[in-house]
Amino acid sequence: MFGMGAGVAPEDQLDRSQTRRVLGRVLRMAYPFRHTAYVALGCVVVTTAATLAAPILVRHGIDAGIRAGNIFELNLSVGLYLAITALAYGFGRLQYVFLNRTGEAFLRELRLKVFAAMQRQSMAFYDRNKAGVLVARMTADIETMGELIQWGLLQFLASGFLVVLAFVVLFSLSWQLTLVVLIVFPVIVIASVKFQRDSNIAYLSVRERVGQNLGTLQEGIAAVRVIQAYAQEDHQIKRFERSNRSLFDSHVRSIRISTWYFGLVEFSGVVAASLVVGIGGWLVHRDTVSLGTVVAFILLLSSLFDPVQQLSQLYNGVQSAAAALHKLYGILDHKPEIDEAPDAVNLPTRGVLTVSDVTFTYQAGTQPALQSAELVVADGERIALVGPTGAGKSTLAKLMARLYDPSQGSVSYGGVDLRRATLASLRQRIVVVPQEGFLFNGTIRDNVRLARVTASDAEVEAALSRLGILDHFERLPEGLDTEVRERGSRLSAGERQLVALGRAALVDPAVLVLDEATSNLDPGTEAEVEAALERLMQGRTTIVVAHRLTTVQRADRIVVVDKARIVEVGSHVELLARGRKYAALARAWEKSHAL
Repeated sequence: MFGMGAGVAPEDQLDRSQTRRVLGRVLRMAYPFRHTAYVALGCVVVTTAATLAAPILVRHGIDAGIRAGNIFELNLSVGLYLAITALAYGFGRLQYVFLNRTGEAFLRELRLKVFAAMQRQSMAFYDRNKAGVLVARMTADIETMGELIQWGLLQFLASGFLVVLAFVVLFSLSWQLTLVVLIVFPVIVIASVKFQRDSNIAYLSVRERVGQNLGTLQEGIAAVRVIQAYAQEDHQIKRFERSNRSLFDSHVRSIRISTWYFGLVEFSGVVAASLVVGIGGWLVHRDTVSLGTVVAFILLLSSLFDPVQQLSQLYNGVQSAAAALHKLYGILDHKPEIDEAPDAVNLPTRGVLTVSDVTFTYQAGTQPALQSAELVVADGERIALVGPTGAGKSTLAKLMARLYDPSQGSVSYGGVDLRRATLASLRQRIVVVPQEGFLFNGTIRDNVRLARVTASDAEVEAALSRLGILDHFERLPEGLDTEVRERGSRLSAGERQLVALGRAALVDPAVLVLDEATSNLDPGTEAEVEAALERLMQGRTTIVVAHRLTTVQRADRIVVVDKARIVEVGSHVELLARGRKYAALARAWEKSHAL
């Protein structure tokens, strides 16, 4: 739904009814900011009226002042013209101030809503959507919305209002010269229709390329260590160059479309002015119209052609913003797969973890990642999940922590189906410690407290002390107030994992789900992490996705997963004696360790 394709997806080319529905939602969301919008609209009306009044004053000054030789009328016209110009300038500035206040308030609310919706999405959502694309939703799409809200909507109304009133004023001044203008006007209308169609596709293509470019940029920055480790800088530069070239080509196409249209509008304006001068001069000679009327007509032409040009440009802004909103509302309306049931209940503090006939598929129409799984884990039992890569052991662990919901069957704790549990009690009872703990920019204390933001400093220190790692961090020059920097780059891999274990200890869960927390550590820190992990596991139900024989041997029972099925369950000694799948895995582990 949110993925980026090679071109403009058909569903992104919104028709008028879709555009109206999307914009209707914008107006409902912007309703709390209506008061400043009303003030801005009032400023637009005053500015428009002043714009149209100025040429009429020029006409009066020429006819009643200059040609009639009346200095008073001339001075009156000049004075009123200056006053009206100053009025238009003042209200024009106020219009921009109130438009920007309304727009920024709306965008602030929209950013918050979209970010909150993203934070509540389940893992399946992030499996389907690249981080760079989601960043594009929060940046490029919302910037497009900003242009519409801050300038587009009221300017759209102002331009339409100006075109209609300009025609009325022109007709009231001279119906003959108005007919002269109408000779050129159909060309503008036909060109505007074509421009709207062509530029809509072009601008949407630009937005798609922006998303792709941001995605490539985000990957290049996030994976810079891997890129440099394998000396792939040139390859990544070329990859970004292709993405950047695609964005450039899209921009060039949109500029080419705009160039011919705006050039045609300007040329048509010149033609219309020439016809007004020529035919108007003839009408003046015949005393059908006054000289002031012809001059006023020429001045008013800009109030007719400029708004038409703006309307066409704004129409595409509206279409582009509507497409952006369509994507943003797709996120806002997307119901998380992992959600709280209306009749949700708290999980018990202790209980048996039961997997009942569970089948799970990551994507409809693909092979199951886990099939017909049955497992009962006793309270306080330590279970190791083993098997070849891609066998389904990590999938089983994720289902037991309700990072995903089963496609069929159920996972329950203490007799309560996890789908009926309140999310707060679920995350308090069952905690997942990933293979590599992610650290946020901030202090060690802040990163531990992430697990329970209301925890006091004393509670944070107590959690680390229970794991025997408080002294390690206090030996650092700044202790727990050490800044870890982005992704914890100031700490070693082992220290980052110790912080992740500290988070779990702060929650004090009944069930731990571990993705082999010591598999990527150097020997210097591995022993300390293992000691802390052993203290953390004491007295808790523990599910370990195991990658090492030493971890497996410490488990009460071993669950062997192969080809999406649980094929063996038993202790290390029992499974070795059977001589089946686990025995082969154990021999492979021993052989690799010996090497």
